[in-house]
Amino acid sequence: MPGHNIIVIGASAGGVEALAQLVDNLPPDLPAAIFVVLHVPAQGTSVLPSILNHRIKKQHKNTSLWASHPQDGEKIEQGRIYVAPPDHHLLIKNGYIRLARGPKENSHRPAVDPLFRTAARVYGSRVVGIVLSGTLDDGTAGLLAVKQQGGIAIVQNPEEAMYSGMPANAIENVDVDHILPVAEIASVLVALIHKSVETGEPTVSHDMEIETDSAELEINAMQKLERPGTPSPYACPDCNGVLWEIDEGGVLRFRCRTGHAYSANSLMAEQSQALEEALWNALRALEEKAALSERLAVRSRDRNQNLSAKRFEDQRQFAQQRATLIRQLLLKGDKNSHLSSVNGQVIGEQSLASSLGNNGSKTVNPVDLNIVAIGTSDGAGVNALSEVLRALPADFPAAITVVQPLNPQQFSQLLDILSQRTSMIVKQAQQGDSLLSGTVYIAPPHNHLLVNSDNTISLFSSELVHFARPSVDLLFESVAASFKQRAVAVVLSGTDGNGAMGVQAIRKKRGIAIAQQATAASSDMPIAIDNGSVDWVLPLNEIAATLMKLLTEEREIEEEIGGQTPLFEHTIS
Repeated sequence: MPGHNIIVIGASAGGVEALAQLVDNLPPDLPAAIFVVLHVPAQGTSVLPSILNHRIKKQHKNTSLWASHPQDGEKIEQGRIYVAPPDHHLLIKNGYIRLARGPKENSHRPAVDPLFRTAARVYGSRVVGIVLSGTLDDGTAGLLAVKQQGGIAIVQNPEEAMYSGMPANAIENVDVDHILPVAEIASVLVALIHKSVETGEPTVSHDMEIETDSAELEINAMQKLERPGTPSPYACPDCNGVLWEIDEGGVLRFRCRTGHAYSANSLMAEQSQALEEALWNALRALEEKAALSERLAVRSRDRNQNLSAKRFEDQRQFAQQRATLIRQLLLKGDKNSHLSSVNGQVIGEQSLASSLGNNGSKTVNPVDLNIVAIGTSDGAGVNALSEVLRALPADFPAAITVVQPLNPQQFSQLLDILSQRTSMIVKQAQQGDSLLSGTVYIAPPHNHLLVNSDNTISLFSSELVHFARPSVDLLFESVAASFKQRAVAVVLSGTDGNGAMGVQAIRKKRGIAIAQQATAASSDMPIAIDNGSVDWVLPLNEIAATLMKLLTEEREIEEEIGGQTPLFEHTIS
């Protein structure tokens, strides 16, 4: 009899590191097939198979274990790790793999739930479902399906997960068999693989058949009049159709007629995003109405049509007043009580209070830490950032903070990418983190990162600055206020206008500003260069060496003058 030899794994943010560690501990001749879904952007490029194969080769010279993106219809074989390609659900059929561009689940494609659900439907008790690091709760409903069909549920210990959302939600809603640190999962898997399992034709409910078929837009499932669950008062964020409410095993979720599916948490997140988009549309319409009304008022006055001019002027004021209200909602979100403004930008009072004294000036407290703040983009800037950090040593004598502005629909893989490419410690910044030398702190997606004068980090999720969240300018301004002349700002190409105002703040506090020189591959020159605010415009391959020389010379000068805080006013030869 076979063992538990169908292993399905779901992960999101922080998942690459967990998956790599899991693969490190697998035997070279694993008699099982592994299927992996990692949330990636639809337009992104997944390098996960390459990362996993590199780790496998490092551990075993001779091994049959191999990771790849499968082809649609590919036969399932033991000793293979099948990774879902971008923008395709990875589905399991009887003996082969199906790739489908079916409706998104929990706002993702690929999604974890369809993989788990299809594996449970076909292979029943032979399935082991594993939920690793990630946000929100994709994988919970799928893991419940695995358990209902007699499979085994394993969850990464949330206390060690980089992001505890997915593991914690699975534990809360599913009768999990094992809660383990990643280092212990492989040994449990090996034992389960060699444990015989009673097999038979799985008993699949009618609702599960419809849901699994919906993932690949199967025509019979889509045309059925009856749907799992009961109609709810909510509309689908993707297609505006009615959502059916499904309460299965205490797990509340929603699915529309076309197949879009949401957990309660992912539906709320989508509703929040839809509300923000509606506010932006309203702001645009009001601004356009105010501009048109002003133009018509001027035109009427020129023709001595004073009554018409007055009417258009009233309409302009009416539109501008409402635009101002909406703009404040967008800037402050639902956290109005703790927001203030510095240099025309909205920031948190806690961060402001920790950086400024009672009279609005920086308190003169000596600090013993240097900081490098880097602004990058989600395109070519990621490779540029990787090249800079790769050239810096593990004992780099400063803390590094990184901001990557994102489109609200984007998912950042920056943490996973940098963890593979630098010898320094790389972590997602958390509220209250203490800054340490040799550590890279990355702003979480859709959160502003600010640094405080007590060498700690503050995060704010609601306010928008220059239409960006996180904001390069806001990071740079907080660094300038808190670290003054001990601050170095680096603007990589691809950031467009983000960072220009922050660079000016750095320079006013006598810090150093560096900008990447434009190249043929990245021709968009940072605006900070054009306005003359930077100290150096450097080729990418010279930035790391310049940082090392700056900080090394600064440390030597500090020792010479008895530990007093020096200024970055010497030249780099």
